[in-house]
Amino acid sequence: MSRYEIEFHLDLPLAESLAACSAAVHHLGWRVVQRYAAGLICEEVQHSVFSFGSPVRAEIRAVSLVSSQTHVAIAGSNLNIGLFQSRHAKAQVEALAREIAQGVSTGATPGTESESMSQRTVIINGVQLSDAEVQAIEQRYRVRLQDGSYWYDRRSGAWGYRGGPTLGVAPAGLDLGGPLAADASNGNTGVFVNGRRLHLQEVLQLQQLLPMVLPGRYWLDAAGNFGYEGGFLLGNVWAIAALRGGPREGILSSYDKTGIAIIGGDVLIK
Repeated sequence: MSRYEIEFHLDLPLAESLAACSAAVHHLGWRVVQRYAAGLICEEVQHSVFSFGSPVRAEIRAVSLVSSQTHVAIAGSNLNIGLFQSRHAKAQVEALAREIAQGVSTGATPGTESESMSQRTVIINGVQLSDAEVQAIEQRYRVRLQDGSYWYDRRSGAWGYRGGPTLGVAPAGLDLGGPLAADASNGNTGVFVNGRRLHLQEVLQLQQLLPMVLPGRYWLDAAGNFGYEGGFLLGNVWAIAALRGGPREGILSSYDKTGIAIIGGDVLIK
């Protein structure tokens, strides 16, 4: 079993701190397994059968220090062992902690005005979509978006949950959310694609196609063409995959072999 724990303080009373923790779990698309007076147990949802990291289960414990401050501890673990699983557990726990901190800093906790104005909580690149925007996406692309916090690469169409690697490919060029952040995937490598630092899992997937993946900054478009940032075309990842006997699929992603992209647990017909 791989385990990771993180502790921090929130400048909120105990009840409001617990509400902020619950909201963060909801925003990340995790599910609450159990609630109790001083905390909750939650679990990462396995979004695709092609995910490499075992789902993380985390316990969030809150202790009141003074009337306006709470100590929060998050202990997360997954069932498998090894360096990759350990890093996955660490990345997911840190993503949960960041989501809690961001919710507190923006005041977007249950019961606040920002929450009550919308029935849905779909956040893309740090910007919450309106209910009308969510509905338009669902109707146009025949997909059900789970509430959660996502990153989206407009140039390639790649997407994932905030703090995690690519999970699928959506249509490129959609005008949704804010700009793609370098740390959108909590990447820990020296490889950047369209400005986003890749997660280790993505680099391992690339190494299955390419003989060598060097640190650097690259561009990648929806057709699979790639090159150095600001430079000329170097190749096409789909063509390389075909030469190696692989299927035509979205690079870096958990793209389903049937041609159906998994979007927040539901499907988008390509």
